[in-house]
Amino acid sequence: MAVTESPKGPSALPSKQFWEFADLGFDTGKKLWFIQFVNDVNQNVGSYFAKSVTLNKGRAIQYQWKDSQGRPFWHVRERFFADEIEGFVVDPAGAITINFKGEDDAEDMQPPKDFAYLLYAFHLSNKEGEKAPTGFVDFYNAKGEIIRGFNNRWIIIEGADRRTVGEFPKIRLRADRKDVGDVIVTRSAIIITGPTRGK
Repeated sequence: MAVTESPKGPSALPSKQFWEFADLGFDTGKKLWFIQFVNDVNQNVGSYFAKSVTLNKGRAIQYQWKDSQGRPFWHVRERFFADEIEGFVVDPAGAITINFKGEDDAEDMQPPKDFAYLLYAFHLSNKEGEKAPTGFVDFYNAKGEIIRGFNNRWIIIEGADRRTVGEFPKIRLRADRKDVGDVIVTRSAIIITGPTRGK
């Protein structure tokens, strides 16, 4: 990953080999945006502060947790991963631009319309070792045969009835076709909604 040098010298951004993911947030004390870099054992390996941040393309996820000091608010950040970053451009005026790698648009992300049921589960670890574990969704026909699957997606459920099935270690959650209204698939997520009620 290339880090572009500013006219005032190299930036303080860590190289890709030292971090696995980064969080973009806002420091309410300093009144500055920050990027916090974290390595593969969840240690903070550096932070970079800027007046403004521009992110070109790419994917990120919302990451949040409740304040540990008992204050009535949540910390909310946007998280992205090192292997998806092409490079950074640091402006001496206090701005930073994050350029994500380009993506191939050839992947077909249309879910099957004639499925009988779907099963989904969440990975406990990621085989690629580069990102936080996500989940997979498999679509089956009435004969119990798999007709399409989507792997490594963040799974979002909106109003669909579902139940647990299977025995350990092959445990899943199941939603029957009658309980699914629509399925939207993107490169990073799959959204499963329930049927529209009252129509």
